[in-house]
Amino acid sequence: MLSQQIFEPEPQAPVDLGQSIQDGLSFPQSLTERYQPTTIGDFICRERPKSLLLSLIQKPRPLNMIFVGPPGSGKSAISMSFARQLPGSLHHVSAQKCDVATLDWLNDKFAYCPPIGKFWVCLVDEADQMTEKAQLQLLSRLDGTASLKPVYGGGFVRGEAPPIMWIFTTNGHGPNQTEVPRSFAERFKSRNMIVEFPAVTPAELALYQESIWLKEHGQECSAEYFRYMAEGVGVRDALNRLESDLLAGPRSIPAPAPAPLPAPAKPVAVNLQAKYSEAARKAWETRRKNAQKAS
Repeated sequence: MLSQQIFEPEPQAPVDLGQSIQDGLSFPQSLTERYQPTTIGDFICRERPKSLLLSLIQKPRPLNMIFVGPPGSGKSAISMSFARQLPGSLHHVSAQKCDVATLDWLNDKFAYCPPIGKFWVCLVDEADQMTEKAQLQLLSRLDGTASLKPVYGGGFVRGEAPPIMWIFTTNGHGPNQTEVPRSFAERFKSRNMIVEFPAVTPAELALYQESIWLKEHGQECSAEYFRYMAEGVGVRDALNRLESDLLAGPRSIPAPAPAPLPAPAKPVAVNLQAKYSEAARKAWETRRKNAQKAS
């Protein structure tokens, strides 16, 4: 008689995916994420864009806007805060993916899916990188023809404008970096409201950096240090510079450049011919006088 021996299977160790270890770790946010404003009123300066967006929240309506300004001036961040306060359903599209197929898909979604809130807010970042075909595809959706509806038997009738707010962000050109790039077609720009985002002044940015430095318990620094840290950068770059100094210590302020030496005086031009002619005349007069005395 054959006997069958049954062995108890050994319990298998659970596969360690590191989850239990990671649960005990904290991943602190960067300064740009931690101090990103959550409401429109929290943004430093930007008084005109803030007034415009707050007025739209009070009286919302379909609108198309181009936010133009230097990098890191808060164009995308304030757009997200605007969608949150409206309230509206935010749809974020990168310019590299803003092609004809994506716009057709968005058109169907906006037509058949109601927004969670009052409006759809479609944010297109770095819109100056859009293709020319994408701009052409948007022309009929950014003007009055977007509200035309077909009528049975032929023709169209004007209906209500779709509840969509288009926001295109772009880095500007020109001295203040608030000029719309030339990559935008004129007929595309004519269908949008241009909203300028000028750079924050160094004095305002220095005060903002100093307030964050104190909140992060940075060591005591002089006012000149924060003025130096705010020179020639935007808000995002300034926070990145500040974070590196919180980790490695405040950087040394370079010595001011020496004052330029005064330009050497230009030599006075001398007419040698006139000089020698005058000397010859005096010598001739002297010889003439001596000759008269001798006679």
